[in-house]
Amino acid sequence: MSVSRTRRLLAVVSQSAALGPSAARVLADLAGPRDVDIATTPAPAPAQPEYDQVLTRARRFLDAVAPEDPLSLVLADSLEALPDALAAAAAGHAAVLTLLLIDHDDCRYRSAEPDTVNRMLAKVAISLPATVDFDPGPHTVHVYTAPDLDTFYAEEHFTPRWQPEHDWVVAADIACAFVDSLQVHLHQRLRPDFSGSAVARELSAFLTRRAGQDWGLHYYTGSGVATFIDDMESHAMANGNPIVRAPSEHSHGCSALARWTLDGAPFVIVTTSGMHDEFRGTLANHVATRSKGFIVCCDSRPNQWHPFQGTIHRTGDARPSLQARGFPVVYIERTEHIGEGLRQAFAAYDADRGPVMILATREVLQANPEMAAPVEPAASDRRAAIEPPELDRLSELLNSARVRLLCQVGPLSGHAQQLMYELSHRAGIALADSVAQPGTVTRYRDGAVVPEYLGTLSMYGYSARVHQYLYDKGELRPADEQQVIFLNSAIPQIDTPFADSSLRRLAPIQIVEHAVDQAPFAGLTVTGNIEKVLRALLDRLDVDPEVLAHRRAAIAASIDSYGDVVGLLPLRPMTTNYFFRRLGSVLEDLIQHRDYRYVGVYDIGRVGLTAVNNLPRTNRGFSGWYGRGLMGDGLMALPGVVTRRDEHVLCFTGDGSAAMTPDILPALVHQIAVDRAPMPKSLNIFRFVNGSHSVIRTYREGLRPGAVSGQTGVLTFTPDDWDRQVGPLTIRHRRVIAFDDVPFADQLDQSNTINLYSIFLGHNNEGDGLSRFSVLGWQRDELAPAALAAAGTALPS
Repeated sequence: MSVSRTRRLLAVVSQSAALGPSAARVLADLAGPRDVDIATTPAPAPAQPEYDQVLTRARRFLDAVAPEDPLSLVLADSLEALPDALAAAAAGHAAVLTLLLIDHDDCRYRSAEPDTVNRMLAKVAISLPATVDFDPGPHTVHVYTAPDLDTFYAEEHFTPRWQPEHDWVVAADIACAFVDSLQVHLHQRLRPDFSGSAVARELSAFLTRRAGQDWGLHYYTGSGVATFIDDMESHAMANGNPIVRAPSEHSHGCSALARWTLDGAPFVIVTTSGMHDEFRGTLANHVATRSKGFIVCCDSRPNQWHPFQGTIHRTGDARPSLQARGFPVVYIERTEHIGEGLRQAFAAYDADRGPVMILATREVLQANPEMAAPVEPAASDRRAAIEPPELDRLSELLNSARVRLLCQVGPLSGHAQQLMYELSHRAGIALADSVAQPGTVTRYRDGAVVPEYLGTLSMYGYSARVHQYLYDKGELRPADEQQVIFLNSAIPQIDTPFADSSLRRLAPIQIVEHAVDQAPFAGLTVTGNIEKVLRALLDRLDVDPEVLAHRRAAIAASIDSYGDVVGLLPLRPMTTNYFFRRLGSVLEDLIQHRDYRYVGVYDIGRVGLTAVNNLPRTNRGFSGWYGRGLMGDGLMALPGVVTRRDEHVLCFTGDGSAAMTPDILPALVHQIAVDRAPMPKSLNIFRFVNGSHSVIRTYREGLRPGAVSGQTGVLTFTPDDWDRQVGPLTIRHRRVIAFDDVPFADQLDQSNTINLYSIFLGHNNEGDGLSRFSVLGWQRDELAPAALAAAGTALPS
C-alpha cells in the first residue's frame, strides 16, 4: 500500500489572538510522532469527550494514509502576506495547503461580498510557487464571518463559519475540516477526468451559428446533469449568452417562452431525470408558438429495472406520451449514437413544431467521443407560398370596400409590425391586440399616440372602444358594414368574444403563415410569409379617398371609455376599476412626459384582464392567458422577461395565481445581483389581494348572486413594508391600502429597483369585458336596449 509523503500546511489569517493557538493545539494533537512545526504556543487541550472522539478517529485515518507526512502551521496577518509565508514553510519541497482559516475584517460579509473573497483566494492560489498545491474551495478554506440571515446563499469558494460559543468547538471543527480536506485531496486520483461533453459542445455551436449571443441557457440541477450543466455554462459564458435563473423547471419553461415571445431568442433548458413532467401545460404553449430551442433531460436506459426518477426502462416508457404532445422527441441511449441523435435534433429544430426534447442517458451527456461533426441541415422556410387569387381579393377589399375594418394583430417581427402600422394608417384599418397577445400593437409608438389603435379584442377583457366600433345599439354590425381581420392568428377561442354563429356570419379575413392555422369559418384566408404579404398589400394599395374618409370617420367616432362609474370612487378597500383608472393616468403622464416605456406581464385572473384592458401600452407584453391559460405563468416568466431588458417591467398578478407558484424573488435577485446580469430599469410586481378567485367568483355570481364560498376563497398572508439592498439592487415591499400611499410616478421610473406591491382590493363584477353580457350593465356610456329587455322593461318603440 502506497502512502503519502507531502508536507501538509494549515494556514491561519487572523486578527484575533485565539485562532492561531487553537490551530496549533489541533496540529499538536494530530501529529503524534510526525514532524510538526506549529510556530506558536498551543492553546490548552480541551477536556470535552467530544473533542477526544474527533481526535481518535482523525488520528486513525491519518496514521493509515499519511503516517510520514509532516505538518506545519503558517500564520499571516493578511491574505496579501500569505503566499510568502507559505513559500517559506514549504522551503522548496512538495506541500499542500490543506486548510486555510480566515478570521479577518476584510473578509466578513458586512464588508465584503462572497465574490470579493473568492477573487482574493484565487489571487493567493496563482501567487504560490509551483511546489505548493492549493485549490480554493469549501474543503480547503473556512472563513469566519458574521451571520448572513437576510440573504442566506451559498456560492462561495469557501465554507463560511459563524464564531462558535466555545473554544473547544473551534478546535474540534478545525480537526474535522483538516482531515476532511486531506481525504478529499487523496481521493483526486479516483475522480473521472471530464474532458467535456460532445452534446453540450455541439448544441452550443449549433445555436451560436443560428442565434449568436441571443440564445439563453436555462437549467435546474440534478446529479444526472450536473457535469453537463457545467459544460453548457462554460460555453454560454465564453460566447456571451445569458444564463437565466428560475426556482423550478416550470419557471424555466415560462422564462424561455417569454424570451421567445418578446425577443425571438432560442434556448436550451436542462433538467435531470424524470423532470420533463414538471413543465405543466407550458410545453403546449411552446408548441403553439412554434418556439425554437432544446429541452435536454437526463433519463435511464431501456434495460434498467425501475431506475430512480427514470421514465424509460424495462416496465415503462414515457416517450409515446411526450410525442403525443406534438413536439419532436429524440432519444440518445449510447455514446455511439450521439452523432445520429444530434442530426435528428438539428433537423427537428427547423420543423416548426416547437422545442426539441432530447432524452439522453447520463453516459451520453458526459461523453466526449471522437466523432465527425453532426450534419446540420440548411435552415428552411416551411411557410406556405402566397396564393395570388386570395391576395388579389384582399387588395380589392382594402382599396374599394366601403366598410369599417378592424385588424386584431398577432405576433409580428419588428419589420412586419412597422409595415402593419403603415398599412393601417394608409388604409384606415382600426387596430386591436388581445389579452393573449398584448402589445402586438400599442396605443403609444415611439412616444406618440397611434390613432388607429382602439384597444383589446378577446373573449375576456375586450375594451369598450372596440365594442363600440363593432356593435350598434348592442347588435353586432353585419358583414356588409364591417370586416374583421385576424393577422398571424389561428383565431383561438380566447382571441374573440364572438359566438360560433356570429363568427360564421362575420366570415372574418385571416392572414396566416401555416395552412394548419386556417380557421374553418374564415371567409377569406391569405397564407404565406406575413412580412411578404404585408409588403404585397402595401405595393397594391390605392384606397378610394371616399372609402378612406369613411373608415377614418368610424375610427374617430369611437371614444375611449372606462365604461363604468364605480372606478371614480375612492372606496376602501379600493375597487379594481378605481386602482387601474388611477394607474392608467400615471402611466399616461410618464409616457407623454418622460418617454417611459415598459413591458407588461399579465397573469391569468381579473387583474390581468383589467391591466390589459385599461393601461396604455408601449411595448409587446407577455400574457399567462395565452394557450393553456395557466395561473402563475406570468410570474414564473419574470427571470426571462428581465433578461437583457432595456425597458421597465410591470407584472400584474392576483393572490390566487401567486399562491400557486414558488417565490420568484430569490431567483430574480440571484440573476440580477449575484450573477451581475444588468437590469438598468425597474421591475414592478403588483400582487392584488382580495381573498378570492375573482373571475370564477364573477361567473358564479352571474348564475347565482349569493354564490360565495370557500370554492373561490384564497387565504393570503401579507408582510409589512420592508426595504433591502443587495449590491446595487434596491428591493422594497409596500402594502397599498389607498392609491396615494405610494408615489408610483417616482418609484416606477427608478433604475436597478424591484418594487413589490401588495394592493388590497374589494371584489366586484363591474367592467373590463369580463363577459359579453357586461355591456348590459347600467354603468355603460350608453344604456343598451338589451339591458332594458333583460330587466323586464319593454323596449321603446
